[in-house]
Amino acid sequence: MLDYLVTVLPAHAHIHSTDDLNTTNVLVPLVVYLGHNDGKFQGDMEIRHFIHWLYAAHTWARYTSQTDQRLDHDVAIILRSNTPCGDLVDAIIDQRGRIEVKPGDLEGRSIQHPLYRMTRILVKAKGAVDWFNGSPLDKTVGKSYAIESHHIFPSSLLYEPDRYSPNNHLHVKVVNEIANRVFLTSDSNVSLSNQDPGSYLPQVEQRYPRALVKQLVPKDPELWKLDRYEDFLNERRRLIAAAINELMGELLKETLRPAPQTLDDFIKAGESSALEFKATLRWDTRTKQANKELTKVVVKAIAGFLNTEGGILLIGIDDHGTVVGIEEDFKTLKRQDIDGFQQVLIQAISDYLGTEFCKYLKVAFEKREKKTACIVRAQPSPKPVFVLDEGAKEFYIRAGNTTRPLDVEKAHEYIEMHWES
Repeated sequence: MLDYLVTVLPAHAHIHSTDDLNTTNVLVPLVVYLGHNDGKFQGDMEIRHFIHWLYAAHTWARYTSQTDQRLDHDVAIILRSNTPCGDLVDAIIDQRGRIEVKPGDLEGRSIQHPLYRMTRILVKAKGAVDWFNGSPLDKTVGKSYAIESHHIFPSSLLYEPDRYSPNNHLHVKVVNEIANRVFLTSDSNVSLSNQDPGSYLPQVEQRYPRALVKQLVPKDPELWKLDRYEDFLNERRRLIAAAINELMGELLKETLRPAPQTLDDFIKAGESSALEFKATLRWDTRTKQANKELTKVVVKAIAGFLNTEGGILLIGIDDHGTVVGIEEDFKTLKRQDIDGFQQVLIQAISDYLGTEFCKYLKVAFEKREKKTACIVRAQPSPKPVFVLDEGAKEFYIRAGNTTRPLDVEKAHEYIEMHWES
């Protein structure tokens, strides 16, 4: 049952370790339920309802006092109720009066408060990335990429004369509250200098578009000024509370089967950890001839998707999202059509990665204004995929909207966490 939860919680609840939880007691009712229901949840909707309760119990510190009494009460609900999730949530409402989060709940709250870890889960659910290296926070591995938090407005700037005093406990709470925290990997956190947010936040947004929004940072640059710090806190509390409530509401919505996405949908979405554009497979637009190194770059991107959570590669789309087509690639082929292109692509994947991984890929084509684009859909591979290049083995993953090689040590850590845990 624990092995099952270890699989379910990262994928559905963005909980990757006990570091994401205030207490492991919130897992007890889940384990009891699974123990009486063949060791698994009965479908996606039931998973979401239990996660909804788990988030509520986590946020409202269900088990921080009277622990044994409340666990006994909740386990009894699990064993006797036909609607355990609803009854468990009602027990929290009876205790707390509500499960909705209000901006005032965050006021003066530090990293010791349950809302801190709920905010950490929230930003992972929103697809947040590290502001300085682009690593997705939902997929970080290794000590260098452990998640830590950093002051958005540096404490050294706030603890200046005529601002806040480190000797005033109320001032200390204002400086260190959750609304002044951003989640980064330790690799970035240890290297940050005490910069004014008005200086560094625009750079973050330029390097990683939407990185600020995904961490619920107010978009108004006026609020990034030191003399607007408390206005910044007010707005960020509002954004965090609203996002938590939205996440909770989404968990209870009935799911509808989504319509198949089209080429236009992918282009509109833009590049991300699960989507990349490549202008060509082998045609070098600079030298005006075939270049096998470009094919290798395409295969490395596919390997990155296979080694992470899967994704989609569009060939025939440039970095600006313009459909340039693969017709120039056709001209370099013995068979100058879609079938010939697909044969060359699959052969390259087989040569560099191994034929066994082709079954995790689906290749399709769409046309726009007489220009052809290739859509490669990659599922997550059940085992590590290496790029074999001139006798050397290279390992790639997706990090943000890029494909990143890992050295031997980091690849070993990643493989151990991703497949062998």
